[in-house]
Order: sequence, then structure tokens, then C-alpha cells
Amino acid sequence: MAKNAETTYKTIPGKRTDRRSSRILVPEAEAAMDALKKSIASEFGIDFTSSYKGNLSAKQCGKVGGEMVRRIIEQMKQEIAQSPNRFRQ
Repeated sequence: MAKNAETTYKTIPGKRTDRRSSRILVPEAEAAMDALKKSIASEFGIDFTSSYKGNLSAKQCGKVGGEMVRRIIEQMKQEIAQSPNRFRQ
């Protein structure tokens, strides 16, 4: 099913809208993703609580983002293992 880009993507207020990275597919998940990001950052000793992140290195941000992806993939693997028929077509 083809989706219109205008209805598929929502922009995050306060961010640039000319880049694909500033769009979010599921706006309802934004708060949960922010909570996960802050949780992982605090585990690594990185301060993600302030609105200004210019003092963080790309390595620090990448470390947090990479761990977010690892955990989300692990969670999906567990969900698929628990109910494999749910993900079959």
C-alpha cells in the first residue's frame, strides 16, 4: 500500500523540516523514545537532560543511538519469539 509522504511523516516542532532525519513516523512514540534515550545516556554517564546538546561529541551521541537500536531490535526479537503468528502475512 503506497502512502503519501505528507500523511506518513510528521515533523518534530522546533527542528529543521528540510531533512528526513527531522521527521518521525509514529508521533505517539516520541515520549517513549526520549525516555529511552535519556535512560541509556544516564547509564553511560552522558548528560542528555539539557536542551542544548552542542557540547556532546558525535561519538557520545552515536553510542546512545546505537544502544537504542540494539535494545529495540532485541525487544522485537523477543516479541516475535513469543507470538510468531502475529508477524506472518
